[in-house]
Amino acid sequence: MSGFGRRRVVVTGLGVVSPLGHDVAHMFDALCRGESGIRPIRRFDTTHCRSKIGGTVEDLDAAALVPDRPGQLMLRLADWIQTMAFCATELAARDAGLAPPAGPRPRLGVFFGAGRGGAEVSETLLALVAEAAEEWPRLRERDPDALYSRLAGSVFGALNRIRPTSYLQQCPTFVSGFLSIRHGAAGPMLTNVNLCSAGAQAIGEAAWVIARDDADVMLAGGADSMLNAAELTAFSNLDAVTTRNEEGPDACKPFDLRRDGCVVGEGAATLVLEELEHARRRGARVYAEVLGYGASSDAHKLTAPPEDGHGAVLAMERALGHAGLDGRDVGHVNAHGTGTPANDVVETAALKRVLGEHAHRIPVVSTKSMTGHLIAGAGALEAAIVVKCLVERVVPPTRNLRVPDPRCDLDYVAEGARAMLGLRAVMSNSFAIGGSNACLVFGKAPA
Repeated sequence: MSGFGRRRVVVTGLGVVSPLGHDVAHMFDALCRGESGIRPIRRFDTTHCRSKIGGTVEDLDAAALVPDRPGQLMLRLADWIQTMAFCATELAARDAGLAPPAGPRPRLGVFFGAGRGGAEVSETLLALVAEAAEEWPRLRERDPDALYSRLAGSVFGALNRIRPTSYLQQCPTFVSGFLSIRHGAAGPMLTNVNLCSAGAQAIGEAAWVIARDDADVMLAGGADSMLNAAELTAFSNLDAVTTRNEEGPDACKPFDLRRDGCVVGEGAATLVLEELEHARRRGARVYAEVLGYGASSDAHKLTAPPEDGHGAVLAMERALGHAGLDGRDVGHVNAHGTGTPANDVVETAALKRVLGEHAHRIPVVSTKSMTGHLIAGAGALEAAIVVKCLVERVVPPTRNLRVPDPRCDLDYVAEGARAMLGLRAVMSNSFAIGGSNACLVFGKAPA
């Protein structure tokens, strides 16, 4: 029984743009084979970046996916994050069989997790800093009185050349705005910027919108990319990103004793959420049911989880409580599993607190070992993955786990994909920098 009350919420569409491809079935099969989407970054010069590898999205032909003129016009205005969200949602809407809009649809809404776009502005500022560093010694010797005015004029002159659309792309709400316009979604609209938990929270909160009868259908998910020189460098300075660039696909090692950080990825995923009877009336295929959702804050530190994992525990307990489930009902967990020294130990302990001895009897997987960490898109992609686990009755492995950390003593499926014929309920965890936590629980599609 869903914890969302009389209005049960189901998943009727899935769409992904991922480092392992842009077809949900192909991506899931690749994960089950243990393939990695982590590769050298070629989009920009990584000479001065500590991290030179990422879960990069390649071969995305947005123009071919959205060939109509209105879609083409939107894509011209969109930046990379918005484009990935646009494409993932287009794929999810088609998968759900949603008709193109004939006008505003007040019973359709959009909740999306997103990172900050407008990388062009960051890159312009970074170039200005480099230019100033070169100019500084020469100007200081020739004309020290004009030094600051010369540099300021150069900076503001360059900023004035930035296109207005590039500046506006920095506003994360443009993701939901584009999607709302494209799909005629006149219902509730929200953009969540809670970093690593943003996509999962967007899905959970969207389910509540349907449950309280403010919408019948919600487009929910997340999109992000920190794979630009400015943000990748800044994020790496938090010491949460591995610098073992030479290891490539083997660099991210969740739950392994040798782990030293995540690999940054990029991408987008969208779930079409729908009220069950609404889906049945239109003959939609139902993948799974959203059974529960829990959110919390660590109220601890910005960049480290509390050792007792109380925030993660609270999110999981709330999700199970809303689902009306006992921890023993959970058959599989897609862990946050970043591969950082602190997260993996804390999450393992939190799972044992919530699930008890049952935690040792179920597969706990980190697919970030193959996709990289999609930040605001991570929880959405992993939600799509666990839904596929329910449908296909198989769970993918955790890649690169060869030297188990004795403090991480659960079953992480290091040997390869595992068939799970009796899988009925699954959990997906997302824990963010800043202390924001989210947990989603999905169940098999209602009969």
